[in-house]
Amino acid sequence: MTSISALSSWNATPTLGTASSANRTDASSASSSPAASPSTIVALSKDADGPVMVPSPPSWERAPGDAVSLVLSKNMSAYGSAGRFSGLGAALMSQFQAGVTNYSQSAQQSPPRVQGATYAGITAIPAGGLHGNGEDQMTLSITTRSGVEVKLSLDSQGDGLAVQMTSSGELSDEESRALAGLSDAFQKAIDGMTQSTPKLNLSGLMQYDQTVLSSVNLHAQVKLRGGQEGVQTLDFQADATQRKVSFSGAAGNVDVKVDPSKAVALGGKSQQAKAMASYMKQFDQAATRGHGDANLMGMFKDAFSALHSNTSAPQTDSASASSESKWRLSPGDKSILTGLADFSASVSQTVAYSNPMRSAEKDTFNYEVAQNTSLSGNQDNRSIRQEQTSKLSASYHQSLVPNVPLNLTTDSASQNYTFHQIEDTASSVAQVGYKDGKLVRASLDQTSSQSAQVLKYFLGKLESDKTTPGGGHVQRDLMPILGPYRTGEVGLNDEQKEQRRQQALLSLGDDVLLQSYPGQVITM
Repeated sequence: MTSISALSSWNATPTLGTASSANRTDASSASSSPAASPSTIVALSKDADGPVMVPSPPSWERAPGDAVSLVLSKNMSAYGSAGRFSGLGAALMSQFQAGVTNYSQSAQQSPPRVQGATYAGITAIPAGGLHGNGEDQMTLSITTRSGVEVKLSLDSQGDGLAVQMTSSGELSDEESRALAGLSDAFQKAIDGMTQSTPKLNLSGLMQYDQTVLSSVNLHAQVKLRGGQEGVQTLDFQADATQRKVSFSGAAGNVDVKVDPSKAVALGGKSQQAKAMASYMKQFDQAATRGHGDANLMGMFKDAFSALHSNTSAPQTDSASASSESKWRLSPGDKSILTGLADFSASVSQTVAYSNPMRSAEKDTFNYEVAQNTSLSGNQDNRSIRQEQTSKLSASYHQSLVPNVPLNLTTDSASQNYTFHQIEDTASSVAQVGYKDGKLVRASLDQTSSQSAQVLKYFLGKLESDKTTPGGGHVQRDLMPILGPYRTGEVGLNDEQKEQRRQQALLSLGDDVLLQSYPGQVITM
């Protein structure tokens, strides 16, 4: 006969505590030998003699009497990184607001033990036993403009969970507020990476206070579960000279780099918004044309837009001068630019082999896009050139019957499909040049090329092979728009001439944006 008896009581949830303002530099000074409350242990016993296994309370690195430990305790029983890290990053980072700059805590569920006397204490985890060793990891590193380096880390491994926060020096009140202000952004980035379908929620981290903080870096590593092998990783970096996102997962890879250092070439918010909307549209067109993975392209779009946020042109003429060449751009100069910072970005889907009968037919999706701006000369003899490029290379299988999924096997009866191979490129080059302060050249050269090859198979036999080309090319002399003398202005007063010029510059701002597909400006 088996009986159930309550041996004692133990409150697994630590008491919520508030960090003292006097504890500004080190929250780890609390006792490392915490006193334990009595445990609640349900023991299974038998009439016959023999050992009985009972659950053990978790082991804590330090006394669990603070807000972070409360969240950590609640998350211990969760399965997977989403539950384990839920609210934990925000709780840890919020400690900056309370004046805490150094903190370390970890908990591990001990294995069941033989029934005996009630547990009198909590066994301490060996120092550093979990920190940095998690199969799921989140690490946020931030450097302040005063040079203080702050690091926050979260680790989850088996039945253990750990958090740690360190600071290389004393933080000012302003720095503490700036760091605490990123609590929600840090948590959103964590939540995005730990979803079953990951997302790159980085826009919040990009809003860091650039007058107080000089750099923000995030590294995430999450073990793939649900039958998948390997890990998915994220590396994010943002500072005054570069911004980077690199993601690798089961679906594929995303890499985006943005160079915000050429402030003189940046546009205002409205100009950037227009360029961003144009690129988002082209990304969607590429994904549709190449049958790209929607979630992977979503992460690419999120990374691209996030890295371009919190970046705008200098507000005053004195600030807009380049630190190297000491010259400024005129409204006409800026009208031939996108207003975005230079970038290089790519997204590549994991190759799939969906046709066992023809292994050479691979399902692929690779898309690249870039912008590069060159500025040379001086104020009176300046030269400006901006080039935008894109490239799509994709291949996929499609059923001959709409809305009927493919099930390709080695049986010829299943081999009824079309195999598509896409190769598209596009470029846009805008440039102006000045001599002795006068505009002497201005041009726009745009080219696009599309190719779609379709192989049709029926009962395993090739029935047709058709390639459809497309594209266009346009060259424009922009001197009639940007030059000092324009036709069609006879009889107009100065105000009317200026209005017409502003309209022409706005229209030109639309035309210079990269156009990759037919039906857009490239067909002019």
